[in-house]
Amino acid sequence: MFLQGQKVGKYEILRSLGSGGFGSVYLARDTWLDIKVAIKVPHKQSQELYKLLKEPRLQAALNHPNIVRVLAAEKEKDVFFMVMEYVRGKSLEKLLEKEKILDVDRAIDIIKQVSYGVDHAHKNKIIHRDLRPSNILISEEGTIKITDFGTSAWLNSAQYASTRIGSPPYMAPEQFLGKASYCSDIYSIGCIFYEMLVGRPPIFDPDPFKILEKAQKGKVTPPRLKNMKVPKEIDALIMRCLAPKVEDRIQSASEIIRELSKIKGKEEKTGELDEIFARIKAREQRKSGLCWNCRRPLPYNSRVCPYCGETV
Repeated sequence: MFLQGQKVGKYEILRSLGSGGFGSVYLARDTWLDIKVAIKVPHKQSQELYKLLKEPRLQAALNHPNIVRVLAAEKEKDVFFMVMEYVRGKSLEKLLEKEKILDVDRAIDIIKQVSYGVDHAHKNKIIHRDLRPSNILISEEGTIKITDFGTSAWLNSAQYASTRIGSPPYMAPEQFLGKASYCSDIYSIGCIFYEMLVGRPPIFDPDPFKILEKAQKGKVTPPRLKNMKVPKEIDALIMRCLAPKVEDRIQSASEIIRELSKIKGKEEKTGELDEIFARIKAREQRKSGLCWNCRRPLPYNSRVCPYCGETV
């Protein structure tokens, strides 16, 4: 759509950042403010303006450090585009392509930040519907940013969004049936958590109908059986996120945050106790020694022999 060096209004296109099913994203420079921004250009430019404005309006309603900010929505020479903050870093998808499996602490940190962003969106009655590694950005400072709200929906008075849309390996069973709710995003979080610790989504098949069938029956191998480094509490948490029935699933992103904080707190307390016991054991194992003069055993930490009075 745009070419390197092209000027679009006050924006100078620097390079392409990638293209997806709904649009192309470019790195650009705002020549007025002299800052770098990301510009997203939807593929379907023929839509009515109110339809094109749906995504930027949804995202602009959210103001959270774990969600990519929308700065503007503009139209230049019949080309509609949205302007967003530029996140210098890489996507979780790229990170997993390189590292395959992440250590537990890093995975917990990422999921916790994702959950904070999702919780904020849900409190504003917005469901994402397409949470997956490619839509999670990691800044150079380690801050997680959720992006791509092109498939998102507002749940004002409705209980669920009826459009069947999303990425099959990360979709909840009810989402396949056109009944996506807040808990559908929770299922997606569980899928991402699982993939970070195992190296692939919980159900992976090129046939979406087979994914649905297995998801409905709960045919998911617990992550701990594939990676013994996964703690039992984390294993249980992920499996609760992946429960086939909505009512059996964790009900909110804030609950995930609480559970992870509780698990992390236990680990830290255990670590502190282990350190205390190690110090006690080390003290107990020290030998008192013998007095150099009378050769009698010295009490622990003695500086003077109680038998002959010599300094030791």
